[in-house]
Amino acid sequence: MEASKSNVGYTLFQPVGFHHEFTHIDLMKQQVAGTVSYKGKVYMTVIVNIKTDIVQVEGSIDDLSDVNIDKNSYIEMFKHQAIFLIQNNISNPKQYNDEF
Repeated sequence: MEASKSNVGYTLFQPVGFHHEFTHIDLMKQQVAGTVSYKGKVYMTVIVNIKTDIVQVEGSIDDLSDVNIDKNSYIEMFKHQAIFLIQNNISNPKQYNDEF
């Protein structure tokens, strides 16, 4: 008779120090700026202009070996979230999220 294997366990989630946030939202100009930081230092800034469909990137996360998301994924995330914020007239995403 084989011993049965247990499927019981647990997962511990711990913050790894990466943080992204929106630092500027201009609903009139339809422009959103966001940053990616690690342990308090800003490594990349993404500025999305919805009206002109231009994305400007300053800095890079290429030097961070612990990052589990690539630069293009962050850019796409900021772009999609910028569209959502502008289309829904959200100028303060923290307040918007806190209301849920």
